[in-house]
Amino acid sequence: MHPIRFRTRILFLVLPALPMVPHGAGAQAEPPAWRAQADARITEIRQREARVHVVDANGRPVEGATVEVRQTAKSFPFGAAISSQVLRNEQYREFFLARFNWAAFENEMKWYSNERRQGQEDYATADAMLAWCRENNIPVRGHTVFWAPEKWQPQWLRDMEDPDLLRAAVEKRATSVVGRYRGQLAHWDVNNEMLHGSFFHDRLGEDIRPWMFKRTHEIDPDAKLFVNEFNILSVDQNFDDVETDEYVRHTRQLIDQGTPIHGVGVQGHVWFEDTLAQPEKLHERLDKLATLGLPIWITEFDSAFDTEEANADCLELVYRMAYSHPDVEGIVMWVFWAGNSWRGPNAGLAHRDWSLNAAGQRYDALMAEWSTSASGSTDAAGAFAFQGFHGEYTATIHTPDSDEPAQTTFSLPPGREPLVIPFNMPE
Repeated sequence: MHPIRFRTRILFLVLPALPMVPHGAGAQAEPPAWRAQADARITEIRQREARVHVVDANGRPVEGATVEVRQTAKSFPFGAAISSQVLRNEQYREFFLARFNWAAFENEMKWYSNERRQGQEDYATADAMLAWCRENNIPVRGHTVFWAPEKWQPQWLRDMEDPDLLRAAVEKRATSVVGRYRGQLAHWDVNNEMLHGSFFHDRLGEDIRPWMFKRTHEIDPDAKLFVNEFNILSVDQNFDDVETDEYVRHTRQLIDQGTPIHGVGVQGHVWFEDTLAQPEKLHERLDKLATLGLPIWITEFDSAFDTEEANADCLELVYRMAYSHPDVEGIVMWVFWAGNSWRGPNAGLAHRDWSLNAAGQRYDALMAEWSTSASGSTDAAGAFAFQGFHGEYTATIHTPDSDEPAQTTFSLPPGREPLVIPFNMPE
C-alpha cells in the first residue's frame, strides 16, 4: 500500500462565537479569568502576523489596493474518532468532513476486532476506512497495537496459559497490524492504558512494555509512538493528582529504559462536573505532563453530563485549555454523534437526527473564533498586515487600475517574525 501524504482538509462552519458563562449567570457576565488567560496564550502561540505586499508589473508598491484574506484550512489538528458508519452513512461523512481534519478508528484496529478467532485475521473494515481517509486527505492515528487491561483482550488470548505461546502471539500481532499499515499512519497508541491494566506485564515480565514500543518502531519507523491514559483531565474534588504524577513517573521510567516514545496521549473522557469548577487543574496537569519534553495530544475527548449546557461548558473548557497550552499539538474528539455514542445520548455534538446540541453549537463557535478572515487596503509601501491563525489562506486583491481581482494562496506557519507574502499584480 502506498503511504498517505498528510494534508489538512477542513470546512468549518462559520458561526458567531458563543461566550462561555458560569451556570446561572446572565449572557452579559464577564468571561472568567481562566478564559482570558487562555485566550492570551492562544493569541501568542497559535497566531502570527502576516503582510501581503502588493507590487505592480514594474515592481512598484501598489497603494490603496483592497485585500481580502480568508483562511481555508487549519494547521492545528482538530480530529475525531470514526467508526464503520463512515463507510455507509453519508450524513456521518459530511458532518465529519465539515468539522474535523484528523481521525482515529474507534475499534477497527484493535486486536479483538482484527482477530476474533486465533489465526483468522480480518482487516477489511479498517482497510476500507483508511482508504476513505486517504481519499479525503485525513491523517490517521493508529489505535491501538495492544491494550493493557485483561478485559480488552480477545477471549482466546485470555485463555492462553503458556507464556511462550502468548509471547509468540504478541510478536505476531505486532508484525501483522503494524506491518500492514507501515507508512500509512501518523501515530500509534502502542500499549493503551498501562496504568490501568497489566495483562502482558503480569504474564511476560517487565521487558514486554519497552519491547512493544521498540518492535513497533522497528516495523514502522516513521510513525510517532504514544503512551495513552485516562483520568488526567477529569477532576474530582475528592481526587488529587496521583494518577497524573504516576503517568509522568511511569512514562519517564519507560524512556529511561530506552523505550522510543514520541508523544503523550491524554484521553480526556471527563466524568466529573467538578472539572468545570476547577479549570486551573487542567492547565496544571498539562504542565506536569509537559515536563517529559514530549508533544501532548488530547486523544479521546468526550463528556456526557445530564444537561446540554454542562457538556458545552466542558467542551469549551477542555478545548480552550488544551489549545492554549504550548505543548498540546492536537485534539481528537471521541464521540461526535449521539447515534454512535458509547456514552449515551448526551455525548457528542449532534442528536440522533443530526441537529446540533449545545456542545455542537459551542464547538462550531470555537472553530469560527479560531479562524481568520481580514480585509483592508495596502499602505504606501503596498503592504496589508493582519494577525492570523496558522494554516492555509486565500488572498483576493483588487487594485484601483484593474478590472478583475487577482488571487493567491499561501501558508501561514508558526513563527516569531512577520511572514511577508509578496504578490505581483498581473499586467
